[in-house]
Amino acid sequence: MDPSDPALQNMAAFGWKPLLTLGLFAGIGAFFFGALITALRRGIKEEGWLGGEKKNNDPS
Repeated sequence: MDPSDPALQNMAAFGWKPLLTLGLFAGIGAFFFGALITALRRGIKEEGWLGGEKKNNDPS
């Protein structure tokens, strides 16, 4: 396959669009990964997971 083949120029593996797509999905993934880590840290702190003390938020 010749590097100047016109079929290669139209493929999705080249250009800026794959990088834009990768950046978009990386940003969305980072958001959800951060939410997961935050939920786990909050659960460990407030619910007493993994042997930590349970935080009492009961108003009564």
